[in-house]
Amino acid sequence: MASFALAIAFVPTSALAQTPTVSPESVPDVLVRERGTWLPKVAPVEEDYSRNCQGCHGHEGHSVQEVPRLQGRAGWFTHTSAGRAYLVQVPNVLQSSLPDERLAAMLNWLLTQFSGEQLKPGFEPYTAAEVHALRAQRIESVIARRREVVDGLVRAGVIPDAAALAFSLEPGRY
Repeated sequence: MASFALAIAFVPTSALAQTPTVSPESVPDVLVRERGTWLPKVAPVEEDYSRNCQGCHGHEGHSVQEVPRLQGRAGWFTHTSAGRAYLVQVPNVLQSSLPDERLAAMLNWLLTQFSGEQLKPGFEPYTAAEVHALRAQRIESVIARRREVVDGLVRAGVIPDAAALAFSLEPGRY
């Protein structure tokens, strides 16, 4: 504490004079209130997506080529039980800190938000119990599992070929 007091005692007066003062106009919250700016409330499920997925997958369900696109594609995985499981078992979903209930809600939201047209007809939303059970099953290779699931979607006639769900990630880089 004494060294802190000594440090303050040796600060030149000219340095203190240069310290800017904060005016109410420079504080964003004040501007929001003064100007009546309306900030929409974000639903908890959207906040969960924003905090846990958006950094890689983007705010519209797509970003860079190296990250699988959710928009217009993720729903295809719901057509088979292996694809449905895969969506929960990819590493960042599987290891998410979200409780099963919130993870299920977020998966259901992102599927309907970004890929509703591709969902299996009669899509059954994920439940917390299903997410819990699927999280207990680890997969050894995400790339190998994705290949198996996509091949199964092609065999089932859900997608015309594997290119429909391709992205530029090279094997071994996941």
